[in-house]
Amino acid sequence: MVAFVLLVVAVVLLATFQTARAADLSPGPDNDAGAACNEIKTALHALADSEHAESLALDLASAGGNSTAIVAARLSTLLDRTNDLRGALRRVRQSAVARDPMVDQCTRMGFRALVISEKLSSDVETVLYGGGDSVAEAPALKPGAPAASPPAPQP
Repeated sequence: MVAFVLLVVAVVLLATFQTARAADLSPGPDNDAGAACNEIKTALHALADSEHAESLALDLASAGGNSTAIVAARLSTLLDRTNDLRGALRRVRQSAVARDPMVDQCTRMGFRALVISEKLSSDVETVLYGGGDSVAEAPALKPGAPAASPPAPQP
């Protein structure tokens, strides 16, 4: 059952990674809207890279290895990249070009990725640190797991 949950999380992480890679919105001429989209795109690519690394760590964990520390380290990086994307989206939404149609499309894509990433991070935290359900009690991931860190402050 744990392997199935980890496999599902890994597949969704990979799908998010591929979506971010496929969403190459070329900004055209260097203008403020293009720069805003480029900032979001850069944050999305960094998030996708960290999701890919988390996926690999989860794959190792599902193979029965004692890789809890690796999963936790990758989760920390994933949370950092999620916060970076949140910050980029906040800056773009507060900029003068926020209503530009291209920027609107970029921010929508960014918010979709943010929601998916936060859900996946929550699922990984539940499996890694426990959350009271039977899946979180998996012996392959529980031993040696450090205590969960408090969630990052929300803007």
